[in-house]
Amino acid sequence: MQAVAGMSSQMMKKAGIRSPIQTFPLQAMVTQPFKPFLDPLVSSSALHCYVQQTSRGEVVFGGGSDPYPLFNSRSTLDLKESLLAHAIEMFPFLANAKLMRQWAGITDMTPDYSPIMGLSPVRNYYLDAGWGTWGFKATPICGKTMAELVASGGKVPELIRPFALERFSTFQQVNEMGATAASH
Repeated sequence: MQAVAGMSSQMMKKAGIRSPIQTFPLQAMVTQPFKPFLDPLVSSSALHCYVQQTSRGEVVFGGGSDPYPLFNSRSTLDLKESLLAHAIEMFPFLANAKLMRQWAGITDMTPDYSPIMGLSPVRNYYLDAGWGTWGFKATPICGKTMAELVASGGKVPELIRPFALERFSTFQQVNEMGATAASH
């Protein structure tokens, strides 16, 4: 089972699998705590930004990625400024918020911004890769369906069939261009 974040293309290459995945830097930030004002996670596909409030009151926001593929987890001022502007557009009072910390990592993206899940050309090598900027939001159902796949000996669950690796060679890509934080 390959279920790595940020290095999927490298792992697939080592397994001898041709990968459509590219790796991009990704950043997120957190503000000072506020009284509760936001229960759900709010995302904007137009701004490529998500905002959520933690149980401690901090406001976490992120989305988008630097526009060039890199295996670098350093933060960049360009993306930080862009994320701040988008979060403020969603919630104007954040213009006066203190930014407490920010971090960067790397994320894997497929050309259609959807994950690759299921069988690979290598026997007993299952793929769960290319989640881009929204993998943590789908982790519970992803784990369940991948466990079903392995436990069934390779019978692909209906839910993940559209995410097969073969879709890139058969032009059956998933339309996720509106995915929050997709860099397009």
